[in-house]
Amino acid sequence: MKWLTINIHSWMEEHTEEKMDTLANFIVSNELDGLSLQEVNQRVDALEEIDPLHFSPSENESVIIREDNYALCLVKRLAELGETYYWSWTFSHIGYDVFEEGVAILSKKPLQSSAVLVSSADDKTDIKRRMMLCSKINDAHGDIMVTSNHYSWWSDAKTEGFQLEWEMTKQFLDQYNCLKMLFGDFNGPATVRNETYDLVTDSFFDTFKLAEIATGRYTIPEKIDGWDHNTQQFRIDYAFISKKYRVKSHEVVFDGEKYPCVSDHYGVMVSIDR
Repeated sequence: MKWLTINIHSWMEEHTEEKMDTLANFIVSNELDGLSLQEVNQRVDALEEIDPLHFSPSENESVIIREDNYALCLVKRLAELGETYYWSWTFSHIGYDVFEEGVAILSKKPLQSSAVLVSSADDKTDIKRRMMLCSKINDAHGDIMVTSNHYSWWSDAKTEGFQLEWEMTKQFLDQYNCLKMLFGDFNGPATVRNETYDLVTDSFFDTFKLAEIATGRYTIPEKIDGWDHNTQQFRIDYAFISKKYRVKSHEVVFDGEKYPCVSDHYGVMVSIDR
């Protein structure tokens, strides 16, 4: 199973159309089984797409898909390249006053998706509101639960921030006994002890550490949106799995080295042998 996760920064990027072409061609050439995207936006004033191509709505939520939804545009671009990807999307909050900002999952296999509130905030105008998208996919070995997550920063307060969001995440995921694969922007560096990374790896395995071949490490440069005072590179975008499987590779992509940057985050591509 080959999967990509990336905080795509979508319509906040310059030259987004060219970067989408780069991403679409990468997906096809690498024969990805799927991808988890964060900061997948659509403008609040864009027209509604009446019959969005290959869209799989969440079972517990109704959302309006607009014509400029980044995931929809990407799926259409992939269709032009001869590839069918099913997809789901949910949005967490209004960003920059003009975007419905959310997370998406694209998959070659059909999806059975749920949108899960993982924050105490439930006002869509509140940036602290966070949604997790979970999609059940069936392969030859049974069910897999994949996610797309975009979490808040660590907070010592127990009523907000990553600690609470992780607790709510676990409450939902613990209902399922299948393999769970968590992908996304966790906003917590792997080098900081007793915070985000250690809390997650108490119950999940980091594919970077399991990988037979690990290429690259960091997923953000020194300064990006939300990390304005950062002075060093960090690894904050992850692929975690609930059971130990053979991870053939874990590769940082779109970092300006082997592949051009398409976002202010780099992507992580993993290949897992079930």
